[in-house]
Amino acid sequence: MLSLSYNVVQAVRCVYESGVADPPHSQGAQKVAHSQRKIVWETAGVGLSWKKTGKAAATVLTSKKPGLARYMGRKRTFEKEHSYELFQWVSVKLSALILRGLILSLDFDNMTYSSVYGQGPLDEREPLYHSEPFWLELNGLPNYKSQVATFVDNYSQICVDFCVNHGGEINVGTRFGPLQYFVFAGDSVAEIIQLYSSIIGRSRLKPRYVLGHHQGCYGYDTRNKVLKAGHGYVNRDIPLDGIHIDVDLQDDYRTFTIDSERRFSRPKEMFDELRALGIKSCTNITPVINLNPSDTYTTLQEGRENGHFIMDKRFDDGNSVVPVHKVEYICYEGGVKLLIDPVNEKGQFPGAEYDFTKYYNNPKEAYRGGVGYGGTLGAPGHYPNLNNANTRKWWGEQYKYLFDQGLEFIWQDMTTPAIAKEYGDMKGLPFRLMVESDCWSGKDDSPEQMKPAIEIWSLYSYNLHKATYEGLNKLEKRKNKRNFIIGRGSYAGANKWAGLWTGDNASTWDHLHISVSQVLALGTSGNEIVGTDVGGFMPAGGFDTSSGGRWAEPELLIRWYCAYSMLPWFRNHYHGKRGMKLFQEPWAFTDHFNSNPSGVHEKERYLWLSVEPICRYYVKLRYSLLQLLYDAMFEHQFNGLPIARSLVITDSEDLSLLGEQDWVLDNEYMVRNDLLVCPVMHQQSVAGGHRSIYLPQPDGWYKFNLRIDDGTLRHDGVPLEKRIPGGSKFEADAHIASEPAFLPNITPMFVREGGIIPQIEVRQHTDHIPGKINPIFIHLYPGRKTNSYRMFLDDGISRDSAPNAYIDGEEVRVDYKSADEGKDRFADVDTDPEAKNKFREIVFEQVYISSQSSPPYDANVNLNKQQSFNFQTKKRTLKITVPRDNFDPSDYIGDVITLVFWHDPSSSCTRSQEVKYEGHAWAKDHYHNKQCNSTVVTISADLTEDEEFTISVPM
Repeated sequence: MLSLSYNVVQAVRCVYESGVADPPHSQGAQKVAHSQRKIVWETAGVGLSWKKTGKAAATVLTSKKPGLARYMGRKRTFEKEHSYELFQWVSVKLSALILRGLILSLDFDNMTYSSVYGQGPLDEREPLYHSEPFWLELNGLPNYKSQVATFVDNYSQICVDFCVNHGGEINVGTRFGPLQYFVFAGDSVAEIIQLYSSIIGRSRLKPRYVLGHHQGCYGYDTRNKVLKAGHGYVNRDIPLDGIHIDVDLQDDYRTFTIDSERRFSRPKEMFDELRALGIKSCTNITPVINLNPSDTYTTLQEGRENGHFIMDKRFDDGNSVVPVHKVEYICYEGGVKLLIDPVNEKGQFPGAEYDFTKYYNNPKEAYRGGVGYGGTLGAPGHYPNLNNANTRKWWGEQYKYLFDQGLEFIWQDMTTPAIAKEYGDMKGLPFRLMVESDCWSGKDDSPEQMKPAIEIWSLYSYNLHKATYEGLNKLEKRKNKRNFIIGRGSYAGANKWAGLWTGDNASTWDHLHISVSQVLALGTSGNEIVGTDVGGFMPAGGFDTSSGGRWAEPELLIRWYCAYSMLPWFRNHYHGKRGMKLFQEPWAFTDHFNSNPSGVHEKERYLWLSVEPICRYYVKLRYSLLQLLYDAMFEHQFNGLPIARSLVITDSEDLSLLGEQDWVLDNEYMVRNDLLVCPVMHQQSVAGGHRSIYLPQPDGWYKFNLRIDDGTLRHDGVPLEKRIPGGSKFEADAHIASEPAFLPNITPMFVREGGIIPQIEVRQHTDHIPGKINPIFIHLYPGRKTNSYRMFLDDGISRDSAPNAYIDGEEVRVDYKSADEGKDRFADVDTDPEAKNKFREIVFEQVYISSQSSPPYDANVNLNKQQSFNFQTKKRTLKITVPRDNFDPSDYIGDVITLVFWHDPSSSCTRSQEVKYEGHAWAKDHYHNKQCNSTVVTISADLTEDEEFTISVPM
């Protein structure tokens, strides 16, 4: 509730007491939850202020900072340039907590994250590619279930002052456009994300193969190189779902073309050959149209004839346009600020030379820019007017040829749009270039407006992804197929159409270290498919390979693969052009060593020979857990939560995560709610391959015990080790070794007590193979925690299998409605119009029932001791229901589902054979696996909607 009193705006809500020290109800303790009305956000000082300078108005909103609040977000700085304030988007270790500082928003094409300040990726001031002015306020009301977040909806420059100029105030300023300020308040971070994603939109359901393993290279510049890479993965038994071909595919860097006469002859045959291996192909599409003459380039001809390009009209501040000979573009390289004279400075690529004075501020001429791809590679070009709906429609139509040849998805690169520094500001459009704006102005009948590019900086990339996605959906060849785009930065809400990768990083330990936290922070703002270039795109020394080598260090690639084995976007991507990296595919390290063993230092040989087996193991482990990833992606449709989650999402009541244990927030993550991944992100020389582990409280944990199949039964993992109490901190040995028995230890993983984890058979790719089923095993872990799991079964590729309306919250069950039903309930306006709910949802709910009374709750007794429980409980029950049954999965998973009930080491083996069934007769068989200390139950997969089945199994 908002209240206004004496020019102070307040947000007030009823909040409940919180804390991990609450008495466990399962032990019989009684505690009454108390609620109070509390102010969760309020303005301070003058509240709202503004200043008009020329045609621009700057607005500032001041709010109070709660004394103990911690902030999760990004940190930025700013400086003045010309008559504009150039706010530089600067990322931090994105899941770290900010106490004080300035944050600002402006996306920027920043290769290796070091252009502006020259210090590298750990420098929190460096601007990056994506703009999403959203931050969390945690612990603003200690001991209460209350979290707050803020989103500022503005495409241009935003500055946030966290208590720099005043210790108790937060100042939020916009330089251009309106200050649209959203405050979200909820009981938990998860609820905040649900609220935020309901405003900006949730990701459309993506194809299953997106969650597979992908390989890209700037340097796969011939048909043979592409096919060699694809066959290499198949021959070396490493699963692969996607190959990404850079602009090398194009005919002389002409977007939407294929060089079918020389380097990529018979492209359809090439794509078909890869598809037969289960490998889907994509290519790099940049928003620039090569203007070098060509009789066959219809995209250029149509763009000119139909007015689809941005014209060269410059901003007039009321005193006239800046004279042509006084124009300067700004950019940064290696920490050095450059002032560029576009009259006399040009790019290095063919066609870069032109008469700037002829084009400048000539509204009859299309703006002329250009894009460089390194050295003399690149082309001059015009830029599509993507802020115009007609141009977006035309842009989408240009993909027809590529998809007719066999392309499956799109890699959207240079999205700013990235422009060579001689043709615009900050490697983007000139700040003062007038561009069309179709952003919402508050009036439905508002006419189209022209604005300087800097005022709506992020709108261009937002509309680029929108145009591509909507265009693909309209292609006849893509009828009822889910489409996917992986984009290099945009603006809040672009996640509806595209996944996000974080730009051109490098093969350094610093880049690995921040890469996990980047994914987790973007997840807190509702981004679902997110990742970095695994292994690093650039060599460690950048373009100077003499200092950084021509490959990623073997140890670095191993750790990167392990860290990303369960993160949503998993693409190995590198710069393989002449003079850069020689290889980065895991199997290529083995080949390189075998061809020149004497060239590798003796102490490093085991590392070179460990790359392939370790990477193979963790890629296969990912594929065995693909149903877990897919269920989390599907569930995002309903709750907006990411696949990989920061611990503040899953364990927000563990207040130590905001205090003495906050060090884990950028190096441990959860997959959905039950699987904790703790990758090693430092060199073995730092701690001998060991790392510190912290397990959130109050829940207990088990060391992850599942293994990939490789010819063995999937329910034959290893017996559970002793339960580890929540709140425990310890060292884990995770050194690099290629012995098969030790491979699972290289990346420590843990399962929450009561956890539910699905597992499937490892395949070379995610495609369904007709006639070859892949049965599902549901692994159920012991503990006192009641838990539920929602599994979604569909064909993994069709648009009509997606849900067509939201379920409002995790705990609220609402019937799905078709498009012409349920007009009185909330539905996401961005729901795919082709969604028809053609999926089966199975809900597993595991409940623990104690057979004896628990001791009374005593606040003076150590918490971990009170959390211990007697494993001689009477039983645990699993209830299975099917809320939605619009899909028959028998051709995909077979006729049965296998349930594996794991038992704690203290559990009696004989009692676990006492299995009872209630409800529908779905049970097929059960037995006790003494070797693994588990009870295995087989049930029919022919489950029926609105029926329920309960299994009782002793602890």
